[in-house]
Amino acid sequence: MGADAEIFVFDYERYRGEVVPALTALLRTGSPATWLADLFTRAAHAAVAVENSRPADHAGDDGYDLVWPRLAGRFRSEPVDLVRHCTWLGSDLRYAGPTRVDRSVGKRVRCGSLACPERPRCPFHRDNDPHGAEPLNVLHEALIATRCLGPSVFVGRTITPDYYVPLLERWEVPAADPVRGLLDALATRGAALGHQYGVTEGIHGWLTVAETAELAATLTRLPLPRYPPTFAAMTTQKASPEADDDWPATSLSFIRTVATIAAAGGRSILWANDVSPESWREELGLPND
Repeated sequence: MGADAEIFVFDYERYRGEVVPALTALLRTGSPATWLADLFTRAAHAAVAVENSRPADHAGDDGYDLVWPRLAGRFRSEPVDLVRHCTWLGSDLRYAGPTRVDRSVGKRVRCGSLACPERPRCPFHRDNDPHGAEPLNVLHEALIATRCLGPSVFVGRTITPDYYVPLLERWEVPAADPVRGLLDALATRGAALGHQYGVTEGIHGWLTVAETAELAATLTRLPLPRYPPTFAAMTTQKASPEADDDWPATSLSFIRTVATIAAAGGRSILWANDVSPESWREELGLPND
């Protein structure tokens, strides 16, 4: 079974104001913010409950209750200052490198800078442990999933935003049209922090609030299916006989609709495959809102 691709309503401002500073501070100091330390504690309590239900010979040492504190310990001894030095990541931790991302190979991109003073310590460099960024990447997903994601809609199975390129070509959308760059952002901004090690799993990318409003307006001009901008209407549209007649257009109309809903509420959107806020809350012992 393929990975479910979904478009989420995304609280970008909370992400910028809470998640990004917490992660960059963790790398710089190895000390989690108070709320992040509480999350580590919750992960530990949840792990105890799981371990108590397992046979004694199945105890593990790779749970988040152990992996994330070890990650913090690593950066206490080998701090990394992304804010001061990194040009490979944007200020919201988006991938800003020069290499186009090829998700078909199932690997995350690595930074190849020879001049960065953080090279010996930074988990994103090519000459580091190839799995050095994995615990940080998973933590990034967990924080977004539990703190920043709202309602979502299914847009396809095992697809990426590149899925819509043939549709845009069919409609002769110009190469310079903003819709192409915005869909590309949804595909690539998570290439450093976001993409998991499968072919399509993880967070692909996100937009700012202003970009979300621009995407909604741009997609409204295309000949996509028309219906009220609500989640209920999308559910009805998905079940309609004509939905499968041109699924790429139906799927892209869902992106337009979620972007419209998000922008109206001062939110943005995020594309993810097999990222479940409910599963993460259960994993970390958090209450479901």
